[in-house]
Amino acid sequence: MYQCCFDNVAEALFEPGKTPRISRFVISDDPKWESGHHVHDNETELIYVKKGVARFIIDSSLYMAHAGDIVVIERGRLHAVASDVNAPATTWTCALYGFQFPGWEENQLLQPHSCPVVAVGQGEAVIKSIFNELGMLLPQSKNGLASSVCDAFACVLTVLFHENFKNAYRSEQGFIKKDILIKDILLYLNNNYREKITLEQLSKKFRASVSYICHEFTREYHISPINYVIQRRMTEAKFALTNTDASLAEISWRVGYENVDHFAKLFLRHVGCPPGDYRRQFKIRLVGPENLTAEV
Repeated sequence: MYQCCFDNVAEALFEPGKTPRISRFVISDDPKWESGHHVHDNETELIYVKKGVARFIIDSSLYMAHAGDIVVIERGRLHAVASDVNAPATTWTCALYGFQFPGWEENQLLQPHSCPVVAVGQGEAVIKSIFNELGMLLPQSKNGLASSVCDAFACVLTVLFHENFKNAYRSEQGFIKKDILIKDILLYLNNNYREKITLEQLSKKFRASVSYICHEFTREYHISPINYVIQRRMTEAKFALTNTDASLAEISWRVGYENVDHFAKLFLRHVGCPPGDYRRQFKIRLVGPENLTAEV
């Protein structure tokens, strides 16, 4: 037999009324996944790499995360995620908001300048089990019960991630000074990718020449501004294809294309298969215990 008694007057883990809330849960198993640079203004992402290798660029620094690693991307961090071509990754992501540890900023989980990738240690079995449960619960949930249960899971995950990252090594990576103008352009494109955007419009808005914007943007982010917009649109289209039953025409309009045929041709060119084939291959499936819990 075993019994454990708890001290009910122990110090609170979170500020009053500031416990984690879950806003998104994502299972990414596309072996060619590449998100492109983007920012979440109000979410902190907790990520578990189930298998393979994932590449994370966070504020200009590259981090490699292997199976069994956990990753934190705090709100406001410019980042990009890609599956490694030689070891395709499957990742689970839980995006949270509204939490605050005593003495810390809201949604802050990492100590300043600490590495955002570590091998999971403390509570490893529990962390994997929670991601397993979320993967089984959410695709099947059709009522409000899931929200309360998932917020409870989010609270446990946040505490365990916090404990794992307490002793993460400090690094100056991720804090490289960069061209503020070019970063502002990327943030503008990230927030307005659905709109019709031309290089001339960017030049006028940011008061810089087209040649300077193109050269410096490509040098910093290894992609041209217009191709970044296309990549951003294709990323959102992938989510819509695999998580909704929306028609191709509706998805095309959602991501900024009035002509569905033009959208389909761009999707084929940039993703490598037609939108319908992508939907059939990666459409969200009900996740059963036999697929998730065997490795816990």
